[in-house]
Amino acid sequence: MLVRQHAGLKNEMGALITSLTPEQLNVSQWLQANRQAWGIGNGLHQRLDVSLNDDHCRVRCPSGLWILGVFRHLTNSSPVEWLSRQCEPQHKSTTDFQTFIVEDNLSRAVRFVTSKRPSF
Repeated sequence: MLVRQHAGLKNEMGALITSLTPEQLNVSQWLQANRQAWGIGNGLHQRLDVSLNDDHCRVRCPSGLWILGVFRHLTNSSPVEWLSRQCEPQHKSTTDFQTFIVEDNLSRAVRFVTSKRPSF
């Protein structure tokens, strides 16, 4: 168990689950383990849930989940990749990405999806 302290907020109790004993990790290693655990949730999962409401999906068929997962990851990773290559701050939104795809016609999007080594 650990206590998270935030300035101006109440202390929060939390738990870290690991196969190691408390004696095997020092305080900074426990902190790093905690941050790594949050990194998973705050990374791709949050993007999927916020943009596609992933947590409310009721599909339970394994193959259906796999297919949906592929398309969900594609719809999230494509704009992220494109946005990372934009130099101008005013062109760094999902809307800018969608406009880029539409303006450049569907052919580039189809080539991107079907290519073995996609690039923009």
